Amino acid sequence: MNILITAGATREPIDAVRYLSNVSTGSTGAALADALHALGHTVTLLRGEGSATPDHACELETFSSAVNLWSLLERRLSANTFDVVIMTAAVSDYRPETAHAGKISSDAAQLSLTLVRTPKILPQLKDFSLRRITVIGFKLTVGADAAARRDAVAAQFAAGGVDHVVQNDLVEIRAAKIHPFRLFRAADDAPEEIAGTTALAERLLRL
Repeated sequence: MNILITAGATREPIDAVRYLSNVSTGSTGAALADALHALGHTVTLLRGEGSATPDHACELETFSSAVNLWSLLERRLSANTFDVVIMTAAVSDYRPETAHAGKISSDAAQLSLTLVRTPKILPQLKDFSLRRITVIGFKLTVGADAAARRDAVAAQFAAGGVDHVVQNDLVEIRAAKIHPFRLFRAADDAPEEIAGTTALAERLLRL
């Protein structure tokens, strides 16, 4: 199969040298790229600036902001060559309303920024491709209990555009030796517990 993976954080510019971002390292996406490559599939990885890179050869392209990632995905998927999109990228929910062309002075005692919503990319992916594709969404929670996890996953399904959702929790990731995942095949299904990215890659291929 021809698989497209996104990984890492977006960077939303404040000025020429500063940006808003998040803690995503892109390591999950890079590890999935390696695992799927090892299983014999063709992998393209779109990775955020400064994020992890896979150990094995695959096609790489780097994105910066959410708008830039949208553009890359639209271009790639419109070529109608992909079978699966695995969306592990941590896309910023907000960006500064205005990005200054130069460098904002650091002399002021306070600085106020107005933030606006970034576009939701995940629900658009199937519209980018004329070919039928399977879309795997990812949902990160922080210290969520079972009910909160299910609500977060259900909201992603309700937004549309995903066939399955992989949920993980930052508190659990930091506490575990092997990265834990929960695979939801549908919003109302009981999740499947999966340990490690290799096991996750193999499970996703069986869907």
